[in-house]
Amino acid sequence: MNWRDSVSLAFLVRCVGAAGSLGYGLLLAGVLSPTAMGEFTVAVSVAIIAATVSRFGLDAYLMRCAACEPGELRFIASRCLGASCLAGILAWGICVWAGRGADFATGPFFAILLLGIPFLAMSYVLAGLLKAGGLPAAAVFLETGGWQCLMCVCAILMYLAGSDSPFLVAVCFALGNALMFAVFLHVSWRPSFGSGLPARSVDSASSPALREVAPLAGLSVGNVIMRWSDTLWIAWWLAPGEVAVYVVCTRLAGGIAFIDHAINAIAAPRFARQHQSGETQALRREFLRACAMSGMFGALGAAAVALLGPYVLDWLGDPYSGADLILRLAAVAMAVQVALVPIGHLAAMSGRASDHFKATILALALQQTAFLLLIPSFGMVAALSGFALSRIFAHLLTLAILRSRSEFTWLAG
Repeated sequence: MNWRDSVSLAFLVRCVGAAGSLGYGLLLAGVLSPTAMGEFTVAVSVAIIAATVSRFGLDAYLMRCAACEPGELRFIASRCLGASCLAGILAWGICVWAGRGADFATGPFFAILLLGIPFLAMSYVLAGLLKAGGLPAAAVFLETGGWQCLMCVCAILMYLAGSDSPFLVAVCFALGNALMFAVFLHVSWRPSFGSGLPARSVDSASSPALREVAPLAGLSVGNVIMRWSDTLWIAWWLAPGEVAVYVVCTRLAGGIAFIDHAINAIAAPRFARQHQSGETQALRREFLRACAMSGMFGALGAAAVALLGPYVLDWLGDPYSGADLILRLAAVAMAVQVALVPIGHLAAMSGRASDHFKATILALALQQTAFLLLIPSFGMVAALSGFALSRIFAHLLTLAILRSRSEFTWLAG
């Protein structure tokens, strides 16, 4: 698999997904009332967070299994998909129960939309199987663009039909996630998938190993908190207008993280295979190449955001037009973070997810403490610094721990 072509294709697919994500929001805003659009946005955010937690890091576990136990991969994948489905159903029940009486959870709309959680969680896990089987672009599309593109089609059909029913939108979201999962499940279960991966042996009894899955699950939950808690903190301390400015700036800068999906889909399975086979020099080259590729895309993305972002903010008008500094700080921080992302993938694919988990938990504790102490005094700058620096610290600490391990002496070379 050619690195340049693979990254280019995965990145292109990610851009298609981003266009779908932007497009469905704009299209639905044209057919739904502002109230219904607000309810839909909140409900989708709840669904994505719940599904991310429900996958328990099993996508990374499948990539590791592809290198360690290729003959068991399909069997273990079925167990992982079942576990994520059950977790998603439980998450659906908890979210529906917790949302009782909330303004955004009125009527059957909220409960029906959240039926997409189990399928979304299984899609995230299935993406790990697609990456392990050499289909990184398909995995990226399933993770970041599948249901979004279907929602664009839903919005267009609703516009042509003159419908503004939020109930229909909720049904489309749930069915869209189910359809995407079914399509890619069919792809991954074909006999030709994965260039002839060995089938499960008759007397095999393997199942997901708790010692491998637990730190990956912890990382999945920790990253969700680390990613979303900054918005919750500033919403507690700052005015709504400042919260809107912060969210817009960080989302614009967040586009730089597009490359992470390509690196994860292409480099991570290679890390696992090379570590398992003891190809130290090949692993070193692959790791450095992934860091260089991430750093290059991160720098280009930061430059683009710094140059073009202020024009977007000016177009949006007050209060966004005066937030150039926040936007540029966010872009630089995101570029540095993206360059370090392969460290986490290396730890997970080498069986050292526990090291990355420990570093992430420490970084998360420091982040939440910083938010509590600094946001009341320094506002958006403190929130941005806590969001970015905590993730950078987690990666650097993981690198330091790995370098202390005898099997990673090549990292010091």
